[in-house]
Amino acid sequence: MQAIRSWSWVFVVVGSAIAHGGELAFETIRELEIPTEENQQGIATDGRHLFVQDRYQLHKYDLDGAFVKKSAKFKHHHGGITVVKGKLYCAVSVCSKDGTDQHWIKVYDAGSLELVDSHDIGEHFTICAGGITFHNDHFFVPESFFDKDHADRIVVFDSEFQYVRKHETSFKSPYGIQGMEYLPELEQFQIHSHGQEFYRINAQFDNDSIVVGKAPFKLQDVARLKKNVLIVNYRKAKKVLLIRVVER
Repeated sequence: MQAIRSWSWVFVVVGSAIAHGGELAFETIRELEIPTEENQQGIATDGRHLFVQDRYQLHKYDLDGAFVKKSAKFKHHHGGITVVKGKLYCAVSVCSKDGTDQHWIKVYDAGSLELVDSHDIGEHFTICAGGITFHNDHFFVPESFFDKDHADRIVVFDSEFQYVRKHETSFKSPYGIQGMEYLPELEQFQIHSHGQEFYRINAQFDNDSIVVGKAPFKLQDVARLKKNVLIVNYRKAKKVLLIRVVER
C-alpha cells in the first residue's frame, strides 16, 4: 500500500559554495516525502512526472507527489537516471570494489516502466557506472568508486551509445560521482558526489571553471525541472527536494 504524500513549502538555505568571491547556496522550495524499500539512487523528470530510482526499482509520481506506478524489481544495482524523449536511461552496474566489466545502460519506457533496450558499456568502466545525463545529442556517464582517491571520470557516448571520449577532472568526488545534470541557461554541468560535495563545471570540462559546493546531507542524483529549479535526492530523510541555487 502506498502512503499518502503531499508537498510542503519551505524556504531555507541548506548548503553553500564559494565561487569567484561570492557564495552559492541551496534554497529549498518544496519537500516531498518518498519512502522506498531500498535507498534512493536516481532522480529524473520529464516536466510532468517525477521518477525516483531506488537500488532495484523505478517509481513514478506526478509533480504533486501522487504515486502513479512502480516497475518490477531489477537484478542489478541501478544508479543515476535521465529522461529523453519518453524513455528512461539508467546507469546499471554490478558495482564491485575489486573491479568489474559488467556495466550497462538500461532503457525503460517512461510510461509503462518496462525494459525496452540495453547497451553494454562495460569496457569503459572499472568499478561502477554512477550517473547519467543528456546534452547536445550525447550521453554523459560518470563513474562511481569505493574510495576517495580517484579523479572524477566522465565517459561521453553518442545517442546510440558509441564511445566518443572521456573526461577526467581535477576534482575527486568522495566515492565518485552519483548524479549529473546539464544546466542550459548556464552552459554548465552540476555534478553530485556520494558525499556532501558537489560542483559545477563548464561544458568543455575546463578545470579552472570548477565551482565547489557542500550540502548539509549526503547527495545522490540531480535533475533540472525548469530554469533555476533543480530536484535532488535527500536519501537519509527519504525525501526529494526542489531547490534553487542562489548567490549570497
